[in-house]
Amino acid sequence: MGETSNVILCRRDRPFVGWVAIDEFEDMFARFSGSEVWAPSSRRLRPGLVGRAQRRLLGDFKKLDPFPQKGDLLLVVARAPGDLTLINSIGNFRKNYRHVAAFIIDSYFTDALGPVAKKYDHIFSTTELGAETIQKRFGISSSVLRQGFDCLKWSCVDESRSIDLIGFGRQPASYHQAFQSRFHRQDSPLLYLHSPIGSMEGNSVWVERPMLLKLLQRSKISLAFHLGIEPSRNRPFHADFLTSRWYESLTCGCLVVGKRPPGVMATEMLAWENSTIELPDDPIGAIGVISVLAADRTFQKR
Repeated sequence: MGETSNVILCRRDRPFVGWVAIDEFEDMFARFSGSEVWAPSSRRLRPGLVGRAQRRLLGDFKKLDPFPQKGDLLLVVARAPGDLTLINSIGNFRKNYRHVAAFIIDSYFTDALGPVAKKYDHIFSTTELGAETIQKRFGISSSVLRQGFDCLKWSCVDESRSIDLIGFGRQPASYHQAFQSRFHRQDSPLLYLHSPIGSMEGNSVWVERPMLLKLLQRSKISLAFHLGIEPSRNRPFHADFLTSRWYESLTCGCLVVGKRPPGVMATEMLAWENSTIELPDDPIGAIGVISVLAADRTFQKR
């Protein structure tokens, strides 16, 4: 490969619906910055002690060959701190790139930050906690960079919307079960569309991505809950991350209801009234709130 000005290094070899928004963000950044996107293959490590030895000796990712050379910026997009080892897939990166930076998406997994962070000139974090931890633990430059979405491409203010309520991705089980029990009944006028919608993995997740966004453009209300509401076991309780469903839902013209995250990120980015309509802690009580909002056309136009 010839000389290039910017390179984005990321994971693409095992497409998963939960990361397709990040794939899209990488492509958008590449388009704006004139970058090329490169994705090394993940090693298939064996379980147990053998796998740990493979990881220590060989790394999680295979070497890129050929690899992009002599650029201005090498940006590694890390889904979680462990992906900072993507940098090892390029030999002599210090010789070939003027600036080496990383952008960690799930940066609230601070315990997973390791010594590989010292290989970078700067690390962007989606959270204040991630940036502070990187600065204190490794003494390197770090700052906050919010995740993005192509609002100009997908913005929609159409008033005609046939889906009353949509919930995609992970939803708190207690709320989801309550909404299913009430809204899926034949005598309920409210239509609740929810995940799974389309494929979960494989190349089809990229093909089906516009389908989800079109569904949002046809939805009145979109559910969004911060990660501390009935969290999965591997997720820290302090994960006050504003997930992509806020960007996507608001851009597509939905009312967003649920539980907004605490902390600086939501305060900065959801600074207007009713940016997220808070649901009661009791899922049964939330049914009444959603039923009223779905029928209130005047409120939806605000």
